[in-house]
Amino acid sequence: MTATNIFIPLSIKKSDPEAFEKGSWMVLLHADSFPPHAGLLLNGNYNSLTIKESELNVSHRALLKIIAQKKIKSIFLKVAAHPVFSLDYQKDILQEGLKKYGSVTNEVTCLTPLKHFFNEFYALPIVEHELLYHFVSRLNENGYLEYASALHLDLKDGIELPFYNYEELKEKIKTEQTIFLNK
Repeated sequence: MTATNIFIPLSIKKSDPEAFEKGSWMVLLHADSFPPHAGLLLNGNYNSLTIKESELNVSHRALLKIIAQKKIKSIFLKVAAHPVFSLDYQKDILQEGLKKYGSVTNEVTCLTPLKHFFNEFYALPIVEHELLYHFVSRLNENGYLEYASALHLDLKDGIELPFYNYEELKEKIKTEQTIFLNK
C-alpha cells in the first residue's frame, strides 16, 4: 500500500462532545488507518455499516466512550444542515439503506450508504468505486462540510486521510471478512 496521505483543507474547531448531540456529522473512525471507517451521526444517533452488521441507533455518548477507552483517532465532519428535511426523516432514510445493505461486502463498503444518503438529500452524484478521501473532498468542494473536529488527533488547517486504491480496499475487506467468519 502506498504510504501517502491526502490533505483536505477544512476549517478546524476544537472538539466539543456536546456539539455531537445535535446536527449532522460524518464520523471517521481510525482516521489515520487504512481504511478509515465512516458513519453518520444524526442528532446524537450514530449509524454505520460494518463487516458484521449495520449498526443502528448507537448513542453519541456510547460512541464517544468507546473512542475514549480505545483512544481511537477520530474525525468529526460537521455536515451543513439540510434546508428542508428533518434530521429524523434523514435518519429514517439512512437506516433503511443500512438495513438494505446488511453488512460490508466486497461490493458494498461502509461508504456506500453514505453516498446514497448524500445523493438523496444533497444531490451529490454517486461515483462508482469512489474512495473515502475523494468523497470527502467532493463534499467539501460542494460546501456540504462546515468544519472538522477530532479526538486523539491534531488537526491543522484541514484533515489528512490515508491514500489507497480500490483494489487495496477490496483486498482489505476480504481479509477482514475472513477474520470475522473464522471467529
